Amino acid sequence: MKYITNFFFSKIFKKVSIGLSSSGGRNFLGRICVFHRGGGNKVKYLLVDRFRRLNQYGFIYKIFSKRPFTAFIGAIIYDNGLHSFIILSDNLFVGSYVFSGISSESTKNLGSSGLLSTFSLFSPINSLELFPFSGAKLSRAAGSSAFMVGRDFKKVLVKLNSGWQIKVSPFCVSSLGIVSNPFHYYKVIGKAGKARSFGIRPTVRGVIKNPCDHPHGGGEGKGSPPAAQVSPWGRLTKGTPTKRRKIDKLKKRLFKLL
Repeated sequence: MKYITNFFFSKIFKKVSIGLSSSGGRNFLGRICVFHRGGGNKVKYLLVDRFRRLNQYGFIYKIFSKRPFTAFIGAIIYDNGLHSFIILSDNLFVGSYVFSGISSESTKNLGSSGLLSTFSLFSPINSLELFPFSGAKLSRAAGSSAFMVGRDFKKVLVKLNSGWQIKVSPFCVSSLGIVSNPFHYYKVIGKAGKARSFGIRPTVRGVIKNPCDHPHGGGEGKGSPPAAQVSPWGRLTKGTPTKRRKIDKLKKRLFKLL
């Protein structure tokens, strides 16, 4: 049985994997907008089921890790014969039964998905939709989760790991439990070569750059930065707060109304 499942897993894995092309931190004009990106090993993106509305039970027959996901991925076979890959909740093992659907049965099993209206208050959830049928958008990273802190007939109040509280529809789908691999936070890369394999380029100080690349650049030898240290775009970067609080509050208010 083990060899049969591994054979089908390898076939399915190839069908639902697509190649990724790295932008190197550049935009459509070819200009660098995100520093320290580029290179890295080849990575194939795995098409993970983010909707989970089959109304079927299935068992997990393989657990593995796959970049760029930080959580563990579970290969699942449903009772009707369908196969898919899902982001696993913590404390799930090979052979565990999970439910993917929108009925109240999902509240029984850890890692099962269901509508927010079927979960009890203050239960940890993950892989949360922002809108019905939009696919999981929130709480997908390793060890993350959200909590339902209130609800009525129209909206559900969800508290995220960041501390923000947002309102979403009770017909959004989420999974029960905390995302797997919670110890990913303590992972140490260890050496520069491994960071390069992840597509992370070296970070260098501004004082050793050229004047065209950074305001601190130029000078003779180890030239000291100016008295007012600034970012590559000329904004003050130490001591002086530059946060536009009014705009941030407005954005937060708009985000809460989702």
